[in-house]
Amino acid sequence: MAVLTVFLLASAVAQGKYKFNFVERAVVTVLAPIEYVLARLGYGFRQTSSFTGQIMTVYRDNQVLKAENAELRQNNVNVTEILAENARLRAILDYKKASPQFDFVTAQVIARDPGTWTSIIVINRGTADGIAKDMAVVTPQGLVGTVVNVYNNTAKVQLILDPRSAVGCLVQRPESRVAGIVEGSGSSPLSPHMINIARDADIIKSDKIITSGFGGIYPKGLLVGEVVDIINDEGGLLKYAVLKPSVDFDRLEEVLIIVHSREPVPVPQQPAQPTPGQSTQSTQSTQSTQPTPPKGAAGR
Repeated sequence: MAVLTVFLLASAVAQGKYKFNFVERAVVTVLAPIEYVLARLGYGFRQTSSFTGQIMTVYRDNQVLKAENAELRQNNVNVTEILAENARLRAILDYKKASPQFDFVTAQVIARDPGTWTSIIVINRGTADGIAKDMAVVTPQGLVGTVVNVYNNTAKVQLILDPRSAVGCLVQRPESRVAGIVEGSGSSPLSPHMINIARDADIIKSDKIITSGFGGIYPKGLLVGEVVDIINDEGGLLKYAVLKPSVDFDRLEEVLIIVHSREPVPVPQQPAQPTPGQSTQSTQSTQSTQPTPPKGAAGR
């Protein structure tokens, strides 16, 4: 089009000024609409190209922002997890400092026995770390259970929720000190029972239950739970207490294994031995006055 315009203008110049004005007006009149259309098309193409470029730029920016947002979310999750772990480890450290009579090994819970979800856990410490069978396992909140199987780098821990477990315990309240056995309940998996309690024994709701230390497995004084209910057995002679465990077993992540205890082991009171010259009848009379402990009261 530009070539045609130059050609027409050159012809007009060759024909004189008057002819040039006439031809110029003719060319402008004829070509103006076409040039307008072409200019608009060119503008439209440039605008479309610019808009497409802007869309691609916005898309790339959006992808970058999405990646940064995902990274920030993951960083936030990591920071939250680190803070939670730090709080747990600080509590464990404080508990260690407050319990100098024990030597501990810290372990992580790495699995739960699928056959007994609430009664067996697996930890990442074993014989290579000095762990042995029958060692007590705790958290800063209280008693967890005892080691029942040990391997080179792992071990299985039976929780106090297991119906097969038996822990010698007593009421912490000074004016009570009632003894009994805490064992898991098959009907209430998260609520162990303190059994072998005399019907008239001094135990009430909100009493704290601790280990008695008898049996040599569980040191004395470890918190087990709190009494939430007291139920009379069907025979009229005994009752049992329903406990709320001090440990949240659904949230176990780290535990402490007591590998050595300097806590003295309580020794059950033995019947008095007859002295030389003491009559057999007197001895039998003395023995008959000794209280008979409830069945299984010694615990572990």
